[in-house]
Amino acid sequence: MKKIIAALTLLLAFSINANAQDKGSLTGTSTEKGKAQAAEMSTYLGLDKTVTESFYRLFEQKFTILEDANMTTERKEELARVIEAKIRATLDGTQIDKLEKNPELLKRLTH
Repeated sequence: MKKIIAALTLLLAFSINANAQDKGSLTGTSTEKGKAQAAEMSTYLGLDKTVTESFYRLFEQKFTILEDANMTTERKEELARVIEAKIRATLDGTQIDKLEKNPELLKRLTH
């Protein structure tokens, strides 16, 4: 199951990356928001630098995608589901439990 989630996440990441390159460089706001969310998550869970960098790229892509004015609610919900799956696939059990105890942070990270 983790392999399927990882494969879907990679597929999404590559398609997002291709779309971001078509639109030009990322805006400063997406980068800043992505860094802020990754730092918040890292501080809360005590993540190492490599994992934090991975989440930074994920959150940066999330904000870039959400800037699309034509994005439907259905697509936003699917994006939130994929981001949550990526978070769960990356973290270990104790980190997931700690994150679930803070539903406000989890919702902010995924939506």
